[in-house]
Amino acid sequence: MEEMPRRIDPSTDRATAALLLGCPPEQVGSCPRCQGLTQRFGPRARVLCAACRAADPTAAGDHGG
Repeated sequence: MEEMPRRIDPSTDRATAALLLGCPPEQVGSCPRCQGLTQRFGPRARVLCAACRAADPTAAGDHGG
């Protein structure tokens, strides 16, 4: 069974969140649903964090920009 993605707490340092997300710190932003950190900007941007996307299968194609 696959583990559900975890929400990155908004109090997490941006550099640490960037390491977890595999992106530069300037691309890190907040998920509008849970306020957790996600890659909000850049070429692989996602509006919703991985935890919110996993909880809502209809949001799987959600892309930011």
